[in-house]
Amino acid sequence: MWKQNRSLFKYFRFMGLVMLIVGIGLIVDGIGDYADQSHQKDWISIEATVTDVSSQVVRYPTKGRSRTYYTIVYEYEANGEIYTGSIGHLLSPRLVGDTITVKYDPEMPEENTTILSPNTRDLVTLLILGTAIAVVGFFLSGGLELFRNLLRKKHTEEPKESVPKTDTGFDSTAIAKIPAKQWVPRLAAWLLAFVAVILFVKFFLTSGAADLDEFRNAAVATGYTAVDSTEDVRQRWGVGSMLIRSVSVHEDSLRLDFCRLDSADGCRRIYAAATLPITGEVTESSTAARQIYAVDSPTNFAAKIRSGRMMLYVYTTQEDKADVLAFLESVGWWSE
Repeated sequence: MWKQNRSLFKYFRFMGLVMLIVGIGLIVDGIGDYADQSHQKDWISIEATVTDVSSQVVRYPTKGRSRTYYTIVYEYEANGEIYTGSIGHLLSPRLVGDTITVKYDPEMPEENTTILSPNTRDLVTLLILGTAIAVVGFFLSGGLELFRNLLRKKHTEEPKESVPKTDTGFDSTAIAKIPAKQWVPRLAAWLLAFVAVILFVKFFLTSGAADLDEFRNAAVATGYTAVDSTEDVRQRWGVGSMLIRSVSVHEDSLRLDFCRLDSADGCRRIYAAATLPITGEVTESSTAARQIYAVDSPTNFAAKIRSGRMMLYVYTTQEDKADVLAFLESVGWWSE
């Protein structure tokens, strides 16, 4: 039992020291960033054009969730020269061709930022967060007990008993008494359930849908001409590097654009923003595996379909609608 308590004692001390360092680092970063932004008040504001956009999925294992962040690249003109810049960690994307306002250093035009004024909110957030983490770290690392001992030595010459090695501010004895047989099976069960859900979604809910190469081969086998259209779709949709690859069928009475985006969140946003070129009777359906929005007019049919990181755009005439939907059903991207 003593060895277990001693291990917990060392663990809390180490974690406290790490938290203390992290908290102080957040405070220093917050003050430094605010000071830098304050020094940029004389920089020149100008309109910049977005030239590329991409996304990255960041997973938080401890929280059991993930979040998608976006990075945009932009360019602007200063003194007759073209300069580029970028900004990341955005919660929502911008499309290629959009304009944003940036500031640049008149003495060094290549230095630029999208922060137009000192961000007081970020400063306050980092100060509060950094202080809270540092205080907890100070307590866990033993700094509080060390400070108390120094005060005691200053006010009295009597020898003081050393702080028990197991005094971490927590009831480490109670923690150590928790038998492994209570929490290990529960943890294993949660992990197995999580893996089962992921495998079910990946291999069962989306198993019937064709990927890009299968879609292209099936289109060719049906008699369509399918070509790689990545650059064309990137420009038409304005999605830049968010689009990994696309395969398209372009004929007189038919247009199919089958695309893979770099994240599911990016695909969802592009799907939500996409408009269909006709008006008429609307059909919508949404399941765990697929989302469909289709419009029927007297002469044409159009639809957008999304599944994970994949999106399919459909436009055809009423005369060819049945054949097109039959083809999409054969590759798992349509069902009546």
